[in-house]
Amino acid sequence: MFHEGFLVAVLVRLSKIHGEKVGMWFLEVGFGRVHDPALPLFIDLAEAQDWVVGQLA
Repeated sequence: MFHEGFLVAVLVRLSKIHGEKVGMWFLEVGFGRVHDPALPLFIDLAEAQDWVVGQLA
């Protein structure tokens, strides 16, 4: 994800090898205020985007 021209997060959609988590989005890496060592999972891309925007606020 980019914010104001800067890369702030890399999100990955989980495949079927992740079982029940298939289709969820995973924070592969966050930069600056988006960095989170817990590496959260999100139901969909909209939820991930809302979380990233919240981290940047």
